[in-house]
Amino acid sequence: MEVTRKSSPSAGGKDGLATARLCLVVCAILFSLGGWFIKELTRLSVSAPGIVFYRSAFAALCLAPLVRGRALPRLADWAIAVVLFTALLGLFVAATQGTSAANAIFLQYTAPLYVVLLGPYLLREPRRRADLATLALAITGIAVLFFGSPGGPRWQRDALAMGAASGLFFGLYLMWLRRLRYADPVAVTALNNAGCALLILPLLLAIRPAEIGLLPRALGGDGLAMRGALLLVLMGGVQIALPYTLMSAGLRRIASAEASLLTLVEPLLNPVWVWLAIGERPAAATVMGGSLILLALALRYTLLGERTARE
Repeated sequence: MEVTRKSSPSAGGKDGLATARLCLVVCAILFSLGGWFIKELTRLSVSAPGIVFYRSAFAALCLAPLVRGRALPRLADWAIAVVLFTALLGLFVAATQGTSAANAIFLQYTAPLYVVLLGPYLLREPRRRADLATLALAITGIAVLFFGSPGGPRWQRDALAMGAASGLFFGLYLMWLRRLRYADPVAVTALNNAGCALLILPLLLAIRPAEIGLLPRALGGDGLAMRGALLLVLMGGVQIALPYTLMSAGLRRIASAEASLLTLVEPLLNPVWVWLAIGERPAAATVMGGSLILLALALRYTLLGERTARE
């Protein structure tokens, strides 16, 4: 995850910095539970639109009390953010359902490299030679992940493509968030999740209308529905709302380059939780390709930190 919000590293002294770093690490750990949540809900036959709808709705409800008094985004800016957010989330959930959690998260984490690729055209940001080097390393990792993966049903290959598309939309979303710097990040997150739930609802009604009755069935004592509802509530509150609140607190004192490095804990732990919970082991190509992608990101954030220090 690329963090772009301005911060005040000196605020609060050493204790404040340690607390801020802890907030960001805990944030990344909570984010990393997403793969496990999606796999468990898939085993309960909850569809990708169903997961996106309920997760976003519960996250919005959890964050709603924190929105009052915060700077809100303009309607047009928010509408575009919601479309990008819904696309990246829906593609990521579908990819996690169709391929390994490791494949999905590594491909989504190519997002900052799309910022490097498209930034000069969309943001008018200069591109450096170091950017091209990290981009080449990441592309190599993607190629290893795609072409080194064993052949399988077409839907598995489609899942890899959806993971890559999720990374592209995540990159576009990160670039659009720069336009929303005037708005409070917690308010943006709450409104984006609310908008995402509304946007995905027609698709859910079209392909899985029965899932709208998940909560009534859970309240009626249906065991599977109760388990699914509990997982979705926890996903919205613990895996989304709480970590975004921690991130907002941590970014008040941590520079963006260091924050981005700390949040690389998420793609490292995401497949670990899935492996421990359901025994899904990443393939050798996934480990190799994912390592190259994470190395490219780590190098980029390190170089970004050096450039920020010089400036």
